[in-house]
Amino acid sequence: MQKTVKIPLKNFQQWMQQLLLDPYQQTGVDPSDLLPDQLNAASIEDVISHSEKLTAQEHLGIYQRSYIARLRNCMSQQFSALEYALGETIFCAFADEYLASKPSHNYNLAYLGAHFADYLENNRPDAHENIKEDWIDFMIELARFEYAIGVIFEMKAEEDYQLATMDTDENKLKLVPICTLFKFRFPVRKYYSEFKNEKQPNLPSESESYCVVLRHKFKLAIYDLHKEQFEFLSYLKQQTDIATAKELIQVQYKENPPLFDNVWNSWKECWIATNFFRV
Repeated sequence: MQKTVKIPLKNFQQWMQQLLLDPYQQTGVDPSDLLPDQLNAASIEDVISHSEKLTAQEHLGIYQRSYIARLRNCMSQQFSALEYALGETIFCAFADEYLASKPSHNYNLAYLGAHFADYLENNRPDAHENIKEDWIDFMIELARFEYAIGVIFEMKAEEDYQLATMDTDENKLKLVPICTLFKFRFPVRKYYSEFKNEKQPNLPSESESYCVVLRHKFKLAIYDLHKEQFEFLSYLKQQTDIATAKELIQVQYKENPPLFDNVWNSWKECWIATNFFRV
């Protein structure tokens, strides 16, 4: 008769999660260490029932494969452009190691990849080399951007507001609630958009780039920015005041006010047309 072992629920959950996510104990964590001292010698057979056709270990194997496959699929959806860039085999290897070393503590799988970019940074293949590989830096930036897109889409914010028009008093212009700015060493936005449009982009060379992600009525829009536009919008997010942002950007770039007014009017017309501003 199979021995019955009673394990506190919290310990059982930790023990089972470690077995599922790290079947080959690649993280160096022994699942038995997650059990109370008096139970840490318990075997899989003591906890999981066998059947006529399958042993306890074989039953566990089914759960391990299906559980990891589900989480891997979730990671693939969250980082689809990164998976394309790395290739499925390498991506899955990184994802499996990440899932084993950083098991999720949130019931919502939307947060599964929250630390994936940090994991890639901390486990980069050239970590001990004096000269770093550019393509790894691109992958890390791409991972951060893809996860941020998901966060921005789910972010709670006011949605019932009035968009600005060209007739809106300039002093009343405010950025829409969801407006996130990005600065990259690589053309990450371009690569991401080309992938989403099924253009099969090649890995890019290093080239500083800027973009903004807006959300209006739960629809995301991504726009490229020039460096000066990025700086201006950064000031505007900090100060929330058009006049102050204009003053700061003119000081930074030593712009002649009349010349900058022409530039600003062009920006304003474009940004109002693309829903950057609310009243």
